[in-house]
Amino acid sequence: MHFSRILLVLACWVTVLSGCAVNHMNLHEGIRSFQLQNYRDAFIRLKPEADKGHADAQYAIGYMYYYGQGVVEDRKKAWYWITCAAKAGHADAQAAVKILSKAPVAKPR
Repeated sequence: MHFSRILLVLACWVTVLSGCAVNHMNLHEGIRSFQLQNYRDAFIRLKPEADKGHADAQYAIGYMYYYGQGVVEDRKKAWYWITCAAKAGHADAQAAVKILSKAPVAKPR
């Protein structure tokens, strides 16, 4: 009986850790795709990680929305994701928020 509990606990830990490895790999591969300028693949891999609160993924998603790389340009979504990353302590996102806050807003004619 005691042995079965140990096996059950061990099986649970293996399941949990394998899930973490997959998530970490998805984040790593997404960042790699972003660095290689394969923005569509990066977006597909990083969006779920951004939704989970990963600051690097949030900043990359915001960047892609801001410049329309891999997605349709959307400055509102860009601002949302960049500020999420900044609030999470991402230094580049914090710098981007300062710059974007001072940037003139294009007004429709």
